Amino acid sequence: MTAIGPISGVPRYSSSNNALLRLERNNRSLLSLEEKLKSYVCEPKTRSLYEKMESLKNGLANLKSSNLEIITALKDHTLFFEDAKESIREQLEKYKALELKVLEYIGMAKLHC
Repeated sequence: MTAIGPISGVPRYSSSNNALLRLERNNRSLLSLEEKLKSYVCEPKTRSLYEKMESLKNGLANLKSSNLEIITALKDHTLFFEDAKESIREQLEKYKALELKVLEYIGMAKLHC
């Protein structure tokens, strides 16, 4: 059973399988966000948009990397769910924040077309 956490609706997981599935789903979503940033529509037209896009790309890469580290460690049983709960919650919060920033950037990029 999944309960909603106190911060930004991020769930608290009672099982490692649920948390693992959520991290894997978020990783796929990160790939999708990355593809959106590569879209012609999102091509930066100003220096500030270029810098913002580069920052977002770096954030996506870092989040994907740390997600994969946690996923791999959980699957290999080198990290136990109880020890990873806080890291998982942080990852999910970072994902939500980054997703909002990417969507905001896309909106700004479309305005400069």
